[in-house]
Amino acid sequence: MSARSARLRPHLALLLLLAAGVFLRVLLMVEYRPAVLSNPDSARFLHFAHFGDGLFEDHFGPSGYAAFLKVTRAVWDRFEATIALQHLFGIAAALLLYAALRRVGAPRWAALVPAAIGLLWGDLVYLEHSPLSESPFVLLVAAGLYAAVRGLDRDGRSLAWLAGAGALLATAALFRNVGIVLPPIAVVWAFAAVTGPWRPRLVAAGAVAGAAALVIGAYVALAAIDGGTTGMSDVSGWNLYGRAAPFADCEQFDPPEGTRFLCERRPASKRPGSLYYLWFDGSPARERYGHPPIGGEKLGEWGRAAILAQPFDYLSDVARQLPRFVDPSAYHRRYTGGGPFSIARRNPAAERLVGFDVQRDYDAAHPHVGAGVERVAEWQDTERLGGIVPGLLVVFAILGPLLARGPARRAALLFALAGGALVVLPAATLTLIARYAVPPTPIVAAAAGIGVWALADRLRARRA
Repeated sequence: MSARSARLRPHLALLLLLAAGVFLRVLLMVEYRPAVLSNPDSARFLHFAHFGDGLFEDHFGPSGYAAFLKVTRAVWDRFEATIALQHLFGIAAALLLYAALRRVGAPRWAALVPAAIGLLWGDLVYLEHSPLSESPFVLLVAAGLYAAVRGLDRDGRSLAWLAGAGALLATAALFRNVGIVLPPIAVVWAFAAVTGPWRPRLVAAGAVAGAAALVIGAYVALAAIDGGTTGMSDVSGWNLYGRAAPFADCEQFDPPEGTRFLCERRPASKRPGSLYYLWFDGSPARERYGHPPIGGEKLGEWGRAAILAQPFDYLSDVARQLPRFVDPSAYHRRYTGGGPFSIARRNPAAERLVGFDVQRDYDAAHPHVGAGVERVAEWQDTERLGGIVPGLLVVFAILGPLLARGPARRAALLFALAGGALVVLPAATLTLIARYAVPPTPIVAAAAGIGVWALADRLRARRA
C-alpha cells in the first residue's frame, strides 16, 4: 500500500459520503434546470435583490439573502452559478459539523452522522436547489457552532474563536430571522461551559455577545441610513395575531380597544391554522387591514393579550406542532403548510412568477425537468423511513448532553440547544411548516452523533 493510500484509508467513509453527496447535487443540476422555482418566497427574494426599491424594504424578513443574490449576480449573472454555490454551501456545512465532532474527540464513525445527514438529506438538497435562504443560513449556523466548539475545546479557551462564533451566528440571523435565537444561546452556553471563577466566564460570554451585537448593530445602522426596515421583520404584530387566532377565546380576556372585530365565535377545533389569518381572504385582519404590515400594532396587542390570558392553550398548540420535525404531515389542520417535501411536486403558478423574475434578472437555462428528478423524490421519501430517522436523531441528541463527558458534552449541549431552538421558535411564533423543520436537522444530527458515541462508550464500559 502506498503512503498516499494509507493516509486516505481512515477517511474512506467520509470520501464515499462526499462522493455520493456531490453526485446527488450534480444529478439535480443536470436534470432540474435552472433550479426549483416552485416556492413563492423565491419571487420575494429576487424582487428585493434586483428590482425593488432597496435591500431593506422587505417587511417580512431581514435582507441577508437578497444581498447574497445581488453579490453573486454581480460576480457572475448565470443563475445556475448561484445554485451551484448553494450546493457547495451544503457540502461545506456537512464537513464543518464533521470537523466539530472530531475536534471534541468523537471517533470518525460518530462524526459521520451529521456529515451523512448534511450530504445526503434530500430535503436539504432540495432547498439548496431553490432560490431560498436556507442554504447560506445552514452554512453560517454550522460555521458559528464550529467556531464556538473551537473556542472552548480540549486545547483551552480562545476568545477569537468565540467572537467568530457570535459574529457568524448573528450573520445567520440576517438570512433567516429565526436565527436571532442562536447568539443568546451561544452567550449563555459560553458562560456556563467555562469552568472556574466568574471573570473568565464573563469574558467568554462577552466575546460572543460583543461580536454578535456588532453585526446586528451594523445591519440596523445600514438599514436606517437606507431608510428601510431596521428590525428582523415588520410583521411581528401580524404573526402574533396569527399565532393566537386559532385558539383565542375573547370570553377569557378583554380585547384591546378597537380589536373586538378579531374575535371569533366558532370553536377552536373548527378554526384553520395560523397561515390562514395572515394570507387568505376571510381572515378578519385581512378584511379590515388588507395586507401586512398594515395594522400590525393593533394586531400584536390583541395576539399578546390572548396568549397571556390563555397560556396553556398557547403552549398546547405549540407542543402539538413539534412532532412535525419527525413527521412533516403531523398536526393536521388546514392552512398550516403541512406535508413532507417532494422535489417532484410542481407549483405552476409560482413557477411562472419566479421564472419570470429569473429570466428577467439572469442569464438562465430554459426550464427543464428530467426523469432523474423522480429518482431524487423517491430518495427523499426513502431516507426518512416514515419518520424513524429524524426520530432517532432526536432520541440520541437528548442522550448526548446526558451521557457524554468533557468537551464532547459541552458540544452536544450546544448542538442540542441550537437545533431544538430552531424547531421550537417557528412553532412558538407562528407555525412550524415542513420547510422550517429542515435546517435544524443537521444540527440535531451533530448532537445525535455525540449521543451515539457516548452511549456506545457507556455500554462498552459496562461490558468490560
